[in-house]
Amino acid sequence: MYRTKTCGELNIKNVNEEVELSGWIQKVRNLGAMVFIDLRDEFGITQIVVNDEKLQEQIREYTTESCIHIKRTSCGKK
Repeated sequence: MYRTKTCGELNIKNVNEEVELSGWIQKVRNLGAMVFIDLRDEFGITQIVVNDEKLQEQIREYTTESCIHIKRTSCGKK
């Protein structure tokens, strides 16, 4: 399986849960210390926060509409 949740399915109940998402990059915003990716699938959009320098370097190679798969622990604010 290439994902455990869809982008439209994630919510506050999934905080601290390991999830796998797959989709297309809709937008990338580089704020220096952090990079934000808007990941889109047919069900919705999820914002991915990247603060690891090595991963940020990899992201520079991706363009809008690139397909990616990510496996990480979900976080959020209450």
